Amino acid sequence: MKKILCVLLSVLMLFALLVPMAGAAADVSIPEAAHVSFNKDGKLKILQVADIQDNAVLSPLCKKSLKLVIEKTQPDLIILTGDNIGGYSCKTKVLATAAIRQYMDIFEKYGIPVAQVFGNHDDQDTPLTKELQIEVYQQYKCFIGCEGVTAEKTVGGNTMRNVGTYNIPIYESKDSDKVAFNIWCFDSGTYNPDDSYGGYGYVLPEQMDWYVEKANELKAANGGENVPSFAFQHIVPPQIKDALQEVPEGTEGAVSFAGSWYTLPDGTDLTTNWLSEAPCPPDTNFRDGYLQVDTMLQQGDVKAVFFGHDHINAYCVDYQGIDLVSSPGATYASYNDEHRGYRTITLDLNDLSTYETQTYTNLELFEDAPVASFLQKFVTLWDRIADFFENLWDQITG
Repeated sequence: MKKILCVLLSVLMLFALLVPMAGAAADVSIPEAAHVSFNKDGKLKILQVADIQDNAVLSPLCKKSLKLVIEKTQPDLIILTGDNIGGYSCKTKVLATAAIRQYMDIFEKYGIPVAQVFGNHDDQDTPLTKELQIEVYQQYKCFIGCEGVTAEKTVGGNTMRNVGTYNIPIYESKDSDKVAFNIWCFDSGTYNPDDSYGGYGYVLPEQMDWYVEKANELKAANGGENVPSFAFQHIVPPQIKDALQEVPEGTEGAVSFAGSWYTLPDGTDLTTNWLSEAPCPPDTNFRDGYLQVDTMLQQGDVKAVFFGHDHINAYCVDYQGIDLVSSPGATYASYNDEHRGYRTITLDLNDLSTYETQTYTNLELFEDAPVASFLQKFVTLWDRIADFFENLWDQITG
């Protein structure tokens, strides 16, 4: 009898020890547990993949370019910045799941950590909600994102619901617990019911309340100093209107945007930056849309905001000390041109006040792949022909 009581007592003591441990583990987020860190050379290279936006079966050219850009750049982290699938073309949960698996199977093969945020098309007209999509992503070992913060706002009887906002701490090294850098991943929403311009979504006030609280938490743990950070999202912040250069109508290379004409600022290297279409931010007159970047300026930790959304744009422009960085789309299922491609961002632990960034177009990636190169050029020509006739039809009907 005494032996049985001793065994029971031992079990109870073990259980008592495990309960607090389980509670502590629950406080560690999936991105924190992934322990992404600077590599042995003190570098961190991020590969941004924007706007895959394909159907249940991914274009063979997109698959090829994804593999080539990973092999060429050897990134330490991959971030998908929304419109990862075209929800409107995936009318069932099975099709939407298959669309996600098309590229996640590739990433899993390379074993590189992958995070993602949603765009305005990911859950458009598909029964696979954002929450269910995250469950699909989390079936992959390489995926380090999470559902994170969910924010809602009702405007005009319609509710905007943003899901999947979280942060990824970047540690000094594999063996260090010191957070040297931080990455904010924001769901920038889908569509804005208060439609005056563009009608696109934005980061909601509730998300920014969380951001300030978390940024201050990181700051306190860093001895009162801000942890330098990047932000990744899908939709362009409306501050882009003030970061571009307003020019007279008819200026070569200018795009019409919000009632005026704009180019990239003077001095911009046009061989690595291009403004081929008008940016599509949320309504530029809707104050909540401005909240995100204005709050980041006050907080002082964010060095740059990276986004996609505008498939044929790629630029880096300054807005009051924060870089607004547009990256080219990877899609073959939606509109695009010869600038299809990707962006890398490289950090050096020895100087986190700056960073290096580079774009890789598929034309460049396919240089040593003759068949893919030919097909890419053919698709580009077809895009131009389609654009010509679309513009012609608009002029006739207009």
